[in-house]
Amino acid sequence: MANREVTKDVSDNIIAGAVLGSFWGCKEQRIIEAHASDKTKVTVNKGGYYIPILIGDNFFLIDTATHVSSVDDIDTGAVAAGKDYYVYACDNSGTLVFKTSLATTFPDGFDANTSRKLGGFHTLCVGVGTIAGHTLTGYAAKDILPQSIWDLKHRARNQNNAGMVYDPKSRIWVDIYLASGTGASTLSVNGGTISDTRNWMDFVDDGGAVGKRLLTDGEFQMIAAGSNEETNITGSADPVTTGGHVDTASRRMISNIGCEDCTGVLWQWLADSAAFYRGTTGYYGNLPGGKGSIFTVFTSDPGANEVDNSDYGMEVKLLAGDVWNHAARAGSRSREVYDSRWFKHAAVGARFGCEPL
Repeated sequence: MANREVTKDVSDNIIAGAVLGSFWGCKEQRIIEAHASDKTKVTVNKGGYYIPILIGDNFFLIDTATHVSSVDDIDTGAVAAGKDYYVYACDNSGTLVFKTSLATTFPDGFDANTSRKLGGFHTLCVGVGTIAGHTLTGYAAKDILPQSIWDLKHRARNQNNAGMVYDPKSRIWVDIYLASGTGASTLSVNGGTISDTRNWMDFVDDGGAVGKRLLTDGEFQMIAAGSNEETNITGSADPVTTGGHVDTASRRMISNIGCEDCTGVLWQWLADSAAFYRGTTGYYGNLPGGKGSIFTVFTSDPGANEVDNSDYGMEVKLLAGDVWNHAARAGSRSREVYDSRWFKHAAVGARFGCEPL
């Protein structure tokens, strides 16, 4: 039985019957998954379930596995590297077809009444090459990152999966790229200008503005697994923009799930607090922005109206991954336990995550 349009009475029976219990009622079953062998395709309804989909005023029944190509089923133009694509079920004069598109609303040739967004994926920005033991070894630019595939049942809680991959170990969605932009304009995007010289509190606000948060110590270790270890970025300098870098050994700086630049590029703020003993006396230090003070053991009485990089307190926030000119120290488990929440530096950025819906 092929994917098809169904009449109103049949659709009512489908929705009221066992279909909902067998598919929509099970959180582990997904609408869109990676193709078994072709890195340029996704498979809709891999399990061959009965999935009713409302497109405009018409119900369609998806009851077979359908392979959708990022190359052949794109609505317009050619597939590009390092981009977010969306998968749509479309009503083509009563026939169900599937399209991929850069458009976030509906694909070219259709509209809101003739298409339904089912999910999406991100394409690899730069080929991985051959890396022994790496999950993505052999993946080429424009291939679909398997852990970036999301759908109506499997997606981030902030309901914006752009530039994210799912880590099955920590069970969170995490940004592929270092953060760029600030506030409501914060993005995980290929080629974005990396946000730095912002303190921990600023980055917390940036993530919160887009429904995300900083990673914990353990989460970073898991999402960064498979990245380059004890090497730094080629050129040993600030890359300025995100994505597609290689280390001094010409090895791609990418983790097993597809996160870019986890190690040897920029320190990244983590959510965790720690302590670094500074002295014997506690003082109140006024935090930046006129939003309160912090009582901690400083190296000396901060004295000034506002704490800054010249003031060091005992309560510190963890930094992960290490920086562009440190080779032997860099790695997925590299941490710095020294910098206070108000610290700012051009070598410190952030990466955000989000729980699944």
